[in-house]
Amino acid sequence: MSTPNFVRATIRHVKNVEPCDDPADFYSGPEFDSFTVTVEHGPAEPFLSWFHQTNEYGLCRVGDTAEFIDFGSSDSLDEDKVIEFTFDQFFPLWLEHAANVAKADIAGMASAAIAGMYDVD
Repeated sequence: MSTPNFVRATIRHVKNVEPCDDPADFYSGPEFDSFTVTVEHGPAEPFLSWFHQTNEYGLCRVGDTAEFIDFGSSDSLDEDKVIEFTFDQFFPLWLEHAANVAKADIAGMASAAIAGMYDVD
């Protein structure tokens, strides 16, 4: 009997964006590839948050969306990619990621508090 997937997500290439001076489609920014990550099964936000911090493809998340961009990473995806995890595989990865985010938040709050102690008007 196979172990059911806890998380199943697909990374899909949406489009390549290149600089263009056509008045109807003017874009002067950097060239990049746009991807979307669709979580078909499992907890979407925990997966997307974890994937954003740990993906091996050089993809950067756009805000809190399921959109990711790549500014030319050498590890970029050439085709759609399916990622599947069982609970036993995913939970320790997510837990480590969540702990690292919490530690970073605490460090940021501590730094702001220390800076506030020396901010005398």
